[in-house]
Amino acid sequence: MANPNPMFLSRTRPFSLRHARSLFGVSDPAKIALLVESLIGDYGTVREECCFALDTNKWTTAVTAGGGPTAFAYSAVRGGTFQGQTGATDDDATAIHAANTFLDPADMPFFICRFKINAVTGVSIEVGMSDPKTDEALPGVTDVDTPTVGNGVTDIACLHMDTDQDLTTLELVGDGTTGSAALSDSPSLTDAAFTPTADTYQTWLVGVRPNLSYALVFNGEGQIGSFSVANGPDSGVLVRPYALFRTRNTVSKTIDIDSMFYGWERNG
Repeated sequence: MANPNPMFLSRTRPFSLRHARSLFGVSDPAKIALLVESLIGDYGTVREECCFALDTNKWTTAVTAGGGPTAFAYSAVRGGTFQGQTGATDDDATAIHAANTFLDPADMPFFICRFKINAVTGVSIEVGMSDPKTDEALPGVTDVDTPTVGNGVTDIACLHMDTDQDLTTLELVGDGTTGSAALSDSPSLTDAAFTPTADTYQTWLVGVRPNLSYALVFNGEGQIGSFSVANGPDSGVLVRPYALFRTRNTVSKTIDIDSMFYGWERNG
């Protein structure tokens, strides 16, 4: 292509949503949504392919005290992953979160985490976005049976499961300073309770808008369904993405995260 200079691409702001629409006309919005990583005029993104040493400027790890868990670190397994172990003491946990807290729910942020865990019995998993926790090695949802948020968190949207609770299957929990914590019903596609499959890559997406939480779940290549909750982080309360894994028995769990991606609208 001759002279691929952005100034000649169009009369709209380069690499913006308006620019993409001018190029693709009346294309399905879902197709344009796939270009979000390229639309740097309107969207910010962070993409982490976990095939290099973990960058502590981008990600912070946390483990429960006592030396049992292993913090997430690069592992040269197939494709490269950030691998962590929960440890073999009941309630041991390993977690990872974005190093900076800067996402405003008004900017419609989302987080996609692709991971696998070697066992799904005796386990707790929480993937989503929240304001900082008091203890980053503990979940933000302290009770899923009667949705309750704690651990210093006021604003959260997360996919949460905990086999120590009465409700042991995956749920989406949303809460903010407005309203009370709420959780989803079963995923809308299958309309059935869901537990991830062991040693199978999960792709979990969690997104927020002011006082609204939503999620999309894939178990391997199979779409489980979408979730939504009419509550979530409030506009003006900054959140960041995280993933936390905890053993609920005396068997250590191994977790491999092979990619993380989050994005947000440029506003202000």
